[in-house]
Amino acid sequence: MQTVSIIQRILPYYRVRFFCQLHHKLALHGISLKLIYGQEKRGTVPRTLSIDEPWAVRVENKYWSLGNQELVWQPVLKYIVGVDCIIVEQANRLLINHYLVLRRKFRKRPQIAYWGHGKNLQAKNHSTSERLKHRLLGQADWWFAYTPLSANLVASAGFSKDRITNVQNTIDILEFSEEKEKTDQADIVRLKTNLGIKSKNVCLYCGGIYSEKRILFLLEACIKIKYLLPDFEMIIVGDGPDQHLVETAARTTRWLHYVGPKHGVDRVPYFLISKAILMPGMVGLAVVDSFVAGTPLFTTQLPIHSPEIAYLVNGVNGAITLNSADAYANAVVEYLKSESMQTLLQRGCQESAKQYSLENMVDNFATGIRTWLAGPIYSDGKPDLVPTL
Repeated sequence: MQTVSIIQRILPYYRVRFFCQLHHKLALHGISLKLIYGQEKRGTVPRTLSIDEPWAVRVENKYWSLGNQELVWQPVLKYIVGVDCIIVEQANRLLINHYLVLRRKFRKRPQIAYWGHGKNLQAKNHSTSERLKHRLLGQADWWFAYTPLSANLVASAGFSKDRITNVQNTIDILEFSEEKEKTDQADIVRLKTNLGIKSKNVCLYCGGIYSEKRILFLLEACIKIKYLLPDFEMIIVGDGPDQHLVETAARTTRWLHYVGPKHGVDRVPYFLISKAILMPGMVGLAVVDSFVAGTPLFTTQLPIHSPEIAYLVNGVNGAITLNSADAYANAVVEYLKSESMQTLLQRGCQESAKQYSLENMVDNFATGIRTWLAGPIYSDGKPDLVPTL
C-alpha cells in the first residue's frame, strides 16, 4: 500500500470533515493517508481541533520570533519514516519545509508537494519573504493549488502544468446548509424585529474587522447607498482591531446595526435576512458562504484578494465593481432595485455552491494524489528531477 502524509501546522474545525473524507476516498484506491498536525500559537486563531483517529497524529509545535518574523518547528520526523510522499503547506516560516526540500535533493523518496496559494497576495512582490517563497516554489515534485488563480501563479513561475492540481479550496458548509434549511420565516421575522429592521433592503458584512477589509470604505459606501435608497439598512457581524470604527458609526446611525462576532451556524439568520453581502475589501472564503446562503457578494477590483476571488464571477454569482465608493454604492443600489438582477445572481450563487462543494474538493485532491503516485518515480523506480526555477 502506498502512503502519503499531510503535515498541517494546525487542524481548524473547517478542515476536519475534509481530511476524514479524503482518508476514506484514498483508502478505496489502496492509498494510506497519515495526517500530522500541531497547535496554534497561544492567543491566535483559528484554533486547532483534536481528532481521535488512528491515522491522525498530533504533535506540539514550537514557535519562535526572530525580529518581525515568526518561525515554527513541527516535530514530525519520526512519523514520516517510510512514506512515499509528503504534502506541506506553502509557508516560509515552517522550518520543516526547508529541511524536507534540502533532503529531497539527495534522496529519491519521499517526494514533496506544496499545498497553497502560490504567493501571498497581500504581501509586497519584492519583499524578502516573497522572493524566498518564489524561489522555493519550484523545489517541489507536485503542487496542490487552492484555486485556478493559484494554479496560474504557480504555472507562470515556471512550474509544469502537468504537476499542478487545482483543488478548488472550500470549507465544510454542511452545518451552514442544515441550519439554513431549519430556519423558517418566523425566525427571520423575529430577528428583524429584535434588530428593529422593517425594510426589505438589508445588506450584510460578516467577517473580520481589520485594515484589509477596508471598513472606512464600507461605511462611506453605505452612507451613499442610504442617500440613494432611503430604506436601506446595514448589518455588520464580526470583530477585530478596527471594530471601534463600526461601534462609533453604529452609535450615531439608526440604520447601521452592529451585532458583534457570531460564529458557525449563529451567522446563518443574518445571511437570510440580507439581500447582499457587502465586502469591498479583501475577499477569501467568505465567497463560499455567500454561495451557500444564496446571498450575492459585492466587492471591488483589488490586487489583495485571496485566491478564492476566482470563484466570484461578476454579474453571474456576485459583483466586482470599480474601486470607488460611488461606483460601489451605485452597483449595490441598482441590484437592490432590480428583482430580476437579484434572481439572476441568487441563482448563480446556488449553482456555484454545488460546484465549490467539499465533496468536489476531496475528489480533486484525491485525484491529484493518485496521479502523482502513478508518476514515473513510482512506476519504473527512476527518480524524477525536482523542478527548479
